[in-house]
Amino acid sequence: MKLKQGKKACIIGAGAWAGALGVVLSDNGYSVALWARSEDTVSYFETNQGVPRLPGITFPKNITVTADVDQALSGASLVVLAIPSSALAQVAGEIACRFPDDSLVVTATKGFDLESLRRPFQVWIDANPSIRDRMCVISGPNFAAEISKRLPAATVVAALEESTRLAVQHAFMTSYFRVYTHVDVTGVEIGGALKNVIALACGMAQGMGAGYNVQAAIISRGIAEITRLGVALGAQPLTFAGLSGLGDLVLTCTGHLSRNRQAGIAVGKGESIEGFLARTGYTVEGLQTVKAAMQLSVAHNVQMPITDVVYRILYEDLSPRKGLYEAMNRERKPEHEEYFFRLC
Repeated sequence: MKLKQGKKACIIGAGAWAGALGVVLSDNGYSVALWARSEDTVSYFETNQGVPRLPGITFPKNITVTADVDQALSGASLVVLAIPSSALAQVAGEIACRFPDDSLVVTATKGFDLESLRRPFQVWIDANPSIRDRMCVISGPNFAAEISKRLPAATVVAALEESTRLAVQHAFMTSYFRVYTHVDVTGVEIGGALKNVIALACGMAQGMGAGYNVQAAIISRGIAEITRLGVALGAQPLTFAGLSGLGDLVLTCTGHLSRNRQAGIAVGKGESIEGFLARTGYTVEGLQTVKAAMQLSVAHNVQMPITDVVYRILYEDLSPRKGLYEAMNRERKPEHEEYFFRLC
């Protein structure tokens, strides 16, 4: 799969991640059209040459924002899907069949469709099966605010077709944004989604003042349960040792820009999650992902004790301190999973 002639990219979404990816593509010579559902976002752009979720960032002149999706898509050789997981099914149903023929399609959403428990890749190809072989996933340890400032970072693109992987790698690779390719679409998406749940747990531990040791334990055991569920869903276990797994997990659990970590800190200090959302206006993907993860863990008989505790703290009134106590006093067991020894 090669990029069509022409250097236009359409980005579905106008949040922080959409804007950051727009900067990358702009630096690679693309004219970039961001599609915003809100006219307020368009008005903000017209005044500030940027988007509200990236305050202080002025976009290059070859980036525009429009509320007309057909205008944004027209002539695009590359379509990037950067919307919240809560909007996946609705937006896919509205626009998936309007993509230009032969355009490459890249999903940048980290999460699940809660109603169907499908990954973003699955949602989009179900809405338009013709894009399957030209569809790609991009995921990694990437804070939008840093990338929009052109600070160095690395990421992963995964697709079923090698030619698609290579074309998308070429489209996004810059001197500050290093792009690796991967074959495991399932694993790359699962790592990017579930790390948000573990980041909520790390934040809660920090908010309680439980120390750094337990946060390291949460990260280590968190990657173990992410891998367990990923393998049950068909992913390759080694994927979770890479950028889209451990890399993204470490960043989201420790970086002060992480919204999921910030939400966890607030809950650990005693603030309600509703209060945190009202105060900040943030989209916290882990709040929806933890619901999907719980359903998937039950359906596939996978133990996810950290995820279980986070879910009960958020939705069943378990106190963070009680949740931490329960997690620390589970039954004794060995550290490594059976699949680890099969890899050695």
